[in-house]
Amino acid sequence: MHLRSRLDLASRCMAMALALVTVQAAAQSDATPPDLAPDGEASAGTTTPALWSAGLFMVGADHAVYPGAERRARNATALPFITYRGPVVRLEGGTAGVRTLRTPRAELDFSAAAAFGSDGKDTGAREGMPAVGTLVELGPSVRIQLGELGDDGRRSPWRLDLPLRAAFDADRDFRYAGVSFEPRLNWRLPRLGDWRPSAYAGLMFGNRALNSLYYDVAPEYATPTRPAYDARGGLVASRLGVSLSRALGADLRLGLHASMETIKCAANRDSPVVGRSIDHTLAITLTWTAWRSDERGVE
Repeated sequence: MHLRSRLDLASRCMAMALALVTVQAAAQSDATPPDLAPDGEASAGTTTPALWSAGLFMVGADHAVYPGAERRARNATALPFITYRGPVVRLEGGTAGVRTLRTPRAELDFSAAAAFGSDGKDTGAREGMPAVGTLVELGPSVRIQLGELGDDGRRSPWRLDLPLRAAFDADRDFRYAGVSFEPRLNWRLPRLGDWRPSAYAGLMFGNRALNSLYYDVAPEYATPTRPAYDARGGLVASRLGVSLSRALGADLRLGLHASMETIKCAANRDSPVVGRSIDHTLAITLTWTAWRSDERGVE
């Protein structure tokens, strides 16, 4: 996901996602490029994480503003976080949602997430054009455990995520912005000493409306070096990533993330606002869990 450097906007989007879950849970009576949010490790001597936990999440990242963007952003921010791992309501891994179906092999939930754009000062290929805004995404997600499942209920190290979400532009009164589909194959690797490694491969698809936010050049913004362009729906980017995390005591956890993405086979690789065909993201995170419940949550 892309991060925005302003804490107030990040907090607003996070609050909206939490509010959506609260409303959905009340009516009925979890996250992503890379997962940069607290990963909810279980406490020592337990097999499942706490039902709820809260604390502070710090992240520094270097990333492209959007897939293929000429401009990069370097951000550092700190945000409070809350996780809740109930059988239905889930606030976890940077998403907020309601789990509607769960079997040993698959689960279905409805979740919300945010994808942060630029700070409104785009230069280079997009100079003079509207900035790519912050998107709030809502929709169902299917998670499928692949390979053999343990007799004791342990999950497979292979998991396929299939999120389908509608996007809304938070910078433009939450106007509908399109639909994304991001299949992702996750691989939980064996431990390396105190480190927990994982890897993923994924694709991002967008419909015409969503891709136009990134790649359209309307006639009024056309220049001799930037011709008008109508974006097409289809593949946005292909991604590969690796992550490492480890505990630094009982309440601190360090995370390292690196990923590569390419738009070489993407539907809009010829857009005049594309500046790079291959790009990378680097991030470092530190999670401080200040409070956690004694009661155990649901995986």
